Amino acid sequence: MRESTMSALARPVASHREREVIAAFSEITTEAITTTRLEDLLSLLGKQLCHLLGVTRCSVYLRGDGDRFRGAAGYCEHEGDISPAVQTQEAGIRGDRFSREVIESAAPVLIADVPHDPRPHRPTMEHWHVRAMLGVPLVFDGKVIGLIFVDNVEQDHVYTDEDVALAELFARLGALFLRQAMLNAHLKRKAAEVVRQKNTLAYLADVHQKLTNAVLDGASIQAVVTLLAELSAKPVVLYNEDFQVLAWSAPPALKMTEPPVLAPRVRELPSVRRTIASLNASCPSAVVPQTLAVGLGRRHLVCRLVIEGQPSGYVGIVEVGRSLEHRDSKLAEHGATVLSLQILSERRQAEAEGQAREDYLSDLLHNTRDAEQLVRRSPQFGIDLTRPHVLVRFSRGDARQNVSVSEGRKLVIRQLAAALGEAGPAAVSLPGAVIALVPLPRDGGVPESLRATIDDVRTAVAPHLDIRTAVISAVCRTPDDFSMAHKELREIDELAKSFGWAGGVLTADELGLFRIVAASGRVKEAVHFAHTFVGPLRGDDDNTLLETWRAFVRAEGRTQATAAELGVHENTIRYRLGKIRKLVHRDPATLDCLLQARVAFQILDLAGW
Repeated sequence: MRESTMSALARPVASHREREVIAAFSEITTEAITTTRLEDLLSLLGKQLCHLLGVTRCSVYLRGDGDRFRGAAGYCEHEGDISPAVQTQEAGIRGDRFSREVIESAAPVLIADVPHDPRPHRPTMEHWHVRAMLGVPLVFDGKVIGLIFVDNVEQDHVYTDEDVALAELFARLGALFLRQAMLNAHLKRKAAEVVRQKNTLAYLADVHQKLTNAVLDGASIQAVVTLLAELSAKPVVLYNEDFQVLAWSAPPALKMTEPPVLAPRVRELPSVRRTIASLNASCPSAVVPQTLAVGLGRRHLVCRLVIEGQPSGYVGIVEVGRSLEHRDSKLAEHGATVLSLQILSERRQAEAEGQAREDYLSDLLHNTRDAEQLVRRSPQFGIDLTRPHVLVRFSRGDARQNVSVSEGRKLVIRQLAAALGEAGPAAVSLPGAVIALVPLPRDGGVPESLRATIDDVRTAVAPHLDIRTAVISAVCRTPDDFSMAHKELREIDELAKSFGWAGGVLTADELGLFRIVAASGRVKEAVHFAHTFVGPLRGDDDNTLLETWRAFVRAEGRTQATAAELGVHENTIRYRLGKIRKLVHRDPATLDCLLQARVAFQILDLAGW
């Protein structure tokens, strides 16, 4: 029907049937005021139209996004509420010329003989056993906002012109109520959203206040993570960039003994990798869904930490006990910001403390402060100057280093701490070297095992740090001793470097006499002397005599100790010493010869011979 026929049709309707329409809308008005669901109002609209027209079934469709009309509600006199079935339908789809005609004309369209009319969507009509159908548009402000279709279930029905006019009048009034109901529903949703936002803002304000107070009170990173777990009522995990757990906490009621982490096999999933890789400043958090195939039975909310513009880890909130909510993402993002600042603050503090410690060690090694002040300040840097110490100089080689100067120092400290079983010993980086303070027992000297321990440390750091040589100082018992020991180590290192010696550990007391000789600066003459001194023994094919002489010098001229070291009889040692005496034309047991031999062997060792 077109608008031009409406006035003519309305006149016969304006009598008793018009009153029926008004009566029908009295119930609809009450429903519109009291109902909380739009679906209930639509069902009532269709039901009342069925009663007015004397038919038994109706379906109502609403315009949605993209001008598509989706099923919203339905009523059948025999079956009752058929809304779920109607909600699976869509009007105006391809092949549904009937619905398109109602929409485009914005007027009722009647099909009296559905089985033989080409306009309806044939599969839908056959499914619902439709014989005759009237389609009525719900028009508001010149726009079709919905559709009502009425029919008799599996029965023919004759629709008069008065029925069609009545249906159109009903639909126009119904559109007004529908539009008002939709507006009310929209306003209710808006009001509910405003309330939710207000509650969220209040919650976040409380979160901000509690986190701020915790930081101002000097809370540690672990304390902040614990507070986040309390606020979310869920487990919270702090990861570094490699997903190693730095801290975690869970509500006590969950009785968790291990952090619920994202396992490597989960992170290796392409979808999870994409989710994590997509985190950035504009999208700082995302949810990793549960994936039972790889053992992930809980959803994980992951939020990135950024420190000074660099990715620095993640905060995770795990769906345990309670479901994840929108406010959890806000909590995670707020917590990530606080933790980033906390971590940065701790880094800055550690750097400042490290610089202060290095300044103190520099004062100690160069004797630029009085002894009393150095002793008084030592405890704040983890040093006990009432204990004896030795300095160990780890000299860096010329090979390309795999770590920075500061990382190299930290690596040496970690290895020393592990080898000595002590808290991280103090150390300072100098050009080309790391100087470490190694504490000794209060009532003892240098342990015999220290040399081997330092060599183990040198070997352990070798994959990352090229250590040319390590030199152990004499024992330092007073603050003044450290500057003297430091100077000695530097001289010994320069001496070793001048001879091209590398790859081992030296002690200061090993080179006492040789350092005096080398201090003259006549290194070439010293090397020539050493080669000349032992030259007569080089004809010995298996170096037996040379090794015997070395052992004899190490044993400080004691025959018994030399025999024990070489595992032979004392008479064998005496026999070999006799042969040495004949070859070098001097008695190896005399003090003068022992001193010269010690210097010669030290020169040859340093020269790599």
